[in-house]
Amino acid sequence: MPYINDVFISYKRGRIIEQWINEIFLPLFTENLDYELPDPPKIFIDSTGLTPGVGYWDELFVNLFYSKCIVSIWSPPYFRRSEWCVKEFLTMKHRQELWELGPLKMPKTLIWPVIYREVNPLPEIASGLQYSNYSEFNLVGDAFFKTKSYLLFQKKLQKDIKYVSEIILHAPPLNTEWETYEGKAKIISTLNEYFSKVQGIESTINQKLVTWSEK
Repeated sequence: MPYINDVFISYKRGRIIEQWINEIFLPLFTENLDYELPDPPKIFIDSTGLTPGVGYWDELFVNLFYSKCIVSIWSPPYFRRSEWCVKEFLTMKHRQELWELGPLKMPKTLIWPVIYREVNPLPEIASGLQYSNYSEFNLVGDAFFKTKSYLLFQKKLQKDIKYVSEIILHAPPLNTEWETYEGKAKIISTLNEYFSKVQGIESTINQKLVTWSEK
């Protein structure tokens, strides 16, 4: 089975950040990414991409697993209070480490971190990663579209979108083990073992056990 999505957007839900993503970030992100790719981009975001009547856990994981990359939109609650966000982020980080991606590889990463609001300090699980800082543009409302900041936001996104298109155009082959029951169980077990060994993960989300589990 081929990839389903080009991009999986990971964020901690909240009224203002959802408004910013849907009204400010996502429209320009989608259009600029479209200019860089041979086909229209397939973007998953859980506010619109989940199917009514289908198990939330399973469909979310499938969409993440079958995505070429993750756009991880960071805010203080992203790491502090959301086990889901941490799992999404670490799942793609694990795939990135399996492929031993880095500065001399193509793509260099499978993660594009976006700072929506400053996270101080960054948790250990995110330390050392390069990110794009959009915190000066995290405003909502019609008035924002008439400001100089909105023009600067457009210019920055036009420049940064190449990080994402590079990943999509050079995405590594997909692990087909997920297509069998045994393979699915093996992948989930491997990820849970990886989570248990990540340094600093317990302090990141207040000592919660992080696992891919339906319970």
